[in-house]
Amino acid sequence: MFSETKHITYDVLIDKERLFNKVIKANKEIAIYNEKLKNSKVRPSLLMDLFSLKEALESSKIEGTQATMDEMLEYRTDEKNVTDDIKEVINYHMALQEGVYGLERLPISSRLIKNLHKTLLGGGVRGGGKTPGEFRTVQNYIGTSGCKIENASYIPPEPQLVDSYMSNLEKFINEDDETNDLIKIALIHSQFEAIHPFLDGNGRIGRILIPLYLYNKGFISSANLFVSESLKKDKHKYYELLNATRVIVIDREDDEEQYKKDIAVARKIYSDWIDFFLSACINESNKLMVKIEKINELYTGAINQSIEIIDSSKMREVIDVIFEFPIFTKSKINSNINIPTTTLDGYLRKLVEAKIINSDGRSRNRKYYFYDLINILR
Repeated sequence: MFSETKHITYDVLIDKERLFNKVIKANKEIAIYNEKLKNSKVRPSLLMDLFSLKEALESSKIEGTQATMDEMLEYRTDEKNVTDDIKEVINYHMALQEGVYGLERLPISSRLIKNLHKTLLGGGVRGGGKTPGEFRTVQNYIGTSGCKIENASYIPPEPQLVDSYMSNLEKFINEDDETNDLIKIALIHSQFEAIHPFLDGNGRIGRILIPLYLYNKGFISSANLFVSESLKKDKHKYYELLNATRVIVIDREDDEEQYKKDIAVARKIYSDWIDFFLSACINESNKLMVKIEKINELYTGAINQSIEIIDSSKMREVIDVIFEFPIFTKSKINSNINIPTTTLDGYLRKLVEAKIINSDGRSRNRKYYFYDLINILR
């Protein structure tokens, strides 16, 4: 916790009775989702890649990035037509993956967080000139576009305090305590956003830390809990609740009555935020479970239908690639499977005729679209 709230533990600021049932429900739904993911007919790593791409897109959209899932899937098979928005989403996707690998060497720490930030703002994207990978050394503030600091909705701590506040947060992240993991990451997220240690990209890095923390704690089997779509849906409430946690001030030196009132207000503010965060976790876990069930059903149907029309042991491999790249070219399949070009041409033609996939009809660089899967992922 950062220093405005002196000598107050989070235990005092959490309404455990109010949150009890919500925490149990969130833990249960996430556990079921994890089991469904691990036991999926489609490779869990493939689903994770697609789901994390969707998370990268939704989290980036919260910050104003304009891109669609179709554009991201198209980019994965043809990297020629890249826009600044697509780069931002790809950078987010890479940063999340790097975070998972980074946890093999480092705890969640300022060093790891700076590495993620450097990836997030690398490659000439917007914000790339705002010291990627380094904590800020100047004052920043949050407000509407073009507003001055005196009209800011929130002014983070002064830059000379950032290192010490981040050091305190790092200790809180890595200390063993009895706080439920979901409640703790809600607190970590609110405190990270309050410190706002970077000149740009704070929201996105804060959201990347959610699955990384839960994975690092062993709460989930992979960094697979993605909540940005729910946060984006209620974006203004998300910001409002976070802003409320940023400005809490409790002073032990106040008289006893004022101190009790301050505690009661802070308790409601933090519990409101945690309640909202838990709801996002429940909503997204349920949505991802539905997606897994639909994708599994689609996978079984696509395999069976394609084998009926094409009697080849290679068809399962072709379908696997199509599930990995729902928008694809012939060369994308050729780069993943050893199959003669003429044979593949015949397979794709029959899949189009059977309306399993669609094509854009071009004579050169033809693209194919597996809309049944694209619609699930959108």
